[in-house]
Amino acid sequence: MAPAKSDLETRHAHLFSICDAIAAWLHPHAEVVLHDLEHDQIVRLWNNFSRRQAGDDSLIDQTVQLEDDCDVYGPYLHRNWDGRQLKSISSIVRDQRGNRVGLLCFNLDVSSFEQLKTFLDAFTTVTTQMPPALAKHDWREHIHQTLGSFLQANHVALEALTRDQKMAAVQLLDSQHLFATRNAAQHVADILGVSRATVYNWLNKIRKTA
Repeated sequence: MAPAKSDLETRHAHLFSICDAIAAWLHPHAEVVLHDLEHDQIVRLWNNFSRRQAGDDSLIDQTVQLEDDCDVYGPYLHRNWDGRQLKSISSIVRDQRGNRVGLLCFNLDVSSFEQLKTFLDAFTTVTTQMPPALAKHDWREHIHQTLGSFLQANHVALEALTRDQKMAAVQLLDSQHLFATRNAAQHVADILGVSRATVYNWLNKIRKTA
């Protein structure tokens, strides 16, 4: 005999305030679903967009109750009834004795983010490099490209460069003769957040060592 809805809610009522908070925080993009594992029923839903109802069968395999080595499932992807893609994660609920009595699922609707990603990709994706004829005499572009390659090779952001890394970047630029232009030192100094005098001091040390 299936338990009354009120009995299931009483059994899991201690979780309701947590579900209320998460549902309010992620509204309207996430659905929260609380399942009772013993009776394989949905206890309650928040931000319901799956069209399921409290009291519906959960349709969860009973082996979930036995997998003691796994308390969190996901994140994983699945489809809503209307075709929207959902990114979900499920967490086991245990009683005071440690028994697996419930499953708390969070279903995040990522379809709108996918649309936004497609929209941004259309504006940011570039498939060709700058034509050589446009960049041949642009010493700033050569500096930018070289520094960009340096940052990528060292897996570091410009603002996170250490003093030694900045000096190494200057050494790389000098090896490619990119300080031959009169204003190059000031330009590099501005990028690295140091003074022009510091760049010249580094160059002197680098060239003496070489």
